[in-house]
Amino acid sequence: MKIPEIESNFRELDDILCRGYAPNVINTAMELGLFDVLFEKPMDIRTLSDRLGTVYEITGAFANVLVALNLLEKNGYNYSLAPLSKDFLVKSSPAYQGGMISMASQHGKVMENMSKTLINGPSEAFDSGMWANAEVMKIMEQAVMAGSIQDVTEFISSLPEFASTKRICDLGGNHGFYTMALLDKNPQLKGTICDLQEVVELAKDGISRMGYSERIDTIGCDLETDDSIGGGYDMVLVSHVIYSWKGHLEDVFGRINKAMVPGGVFVSNHLSMDDDECGPVSGTIMELMTQLGGYPTHHLSGYELTKALAACGFGDFTVRPAEDGRQYRSLILAARKLG
Repeated sequence: MKIPEIESNFRELDDILCRGYAPNVINTAMELGLFDVLFEKPMDIRTLSDRLGTVYEITGAFANVLVALNLLEKNGYNYSLAPLSKDFLVKSSPAYQGGMISMASQHGKVMENMSKTLINGPSEAFDSGMWANAEVMKIMEQAVMAGSIQDVTEFISSLPEFASTKRICDLGGNHGFYTMALLDKNPQLKGTICDLQEVVELAKDGISRMGYSERIDTIGCDLETDDSIGGGYDMVLVSHVIYSWKGHLEDVFGRINKAMVPGGVFVSNHLSMDDDECGPVSGTIMELMTQLGGYPTHHLSGYELTKALAACGFGDFTVRPAEDGRQYRSLILAARKLG
């Protein structure tokens, strides 16, 4: 027998393959309420399995996986929540991400037919109507609380023009939470949420529920058409909605420019990857899932944004690189309307 000479360590590949089961473990833990139970106090496996109604012997192996994933901590015989779980996996947490994790798992089903889709292409086009759904809107409201709304609010409120900004348009604003957070930072600010008509009808309920009806109005519009987005804005925020214009961003940026006052500020908040589009892993997997699902892309680079914006009369760019973000890998960019 000839033993092969190898340069690599199989353990690295083994770890990658085993981590593929992590979503199943996390979703099961949420389904059982494990994170909520341990939020009360640390517990040993006997107490934890009694509370969950699970088999004692298997529960220990289950909990140890969560420790290895840095979602639980183990001190002697007791298990407790790691900070990551306290923030994002406990239902009572204001940053709870259970809905987003479940939705991501459902979207991940496109990976099951990967070979077929790679050969034949997506079986159906992406349905933008999914956003006109009260349950999906609630999930998206939760999603921004995991770091995105903090990053965007901090970035925009630090811009020198923000203190004098009076009108902001949240284009494709969905639930309007970004605008609400900015209104809290600037008492003279009023906002307009522009989105599909069926989406803003849902958003109105949330705006009223949150107590912003007197400061936020809505415009039903479709960016795929010539629908009006209003005008006279000091600031326009676009967050996670213009991916489908990749390659011809000037179409939407030209319309935005016309809707803004001279010197107004445009802000983009969108996912981005490494320059060679080969990292990080989360970004590449998201991009693959996106294209397998029939949507053109889920990332925009700083270069293509600044190039398209400059062609439409914007300049004086302020950029927060994606690697500085806390949620996903968002690149936040501001540009001023020249002239």
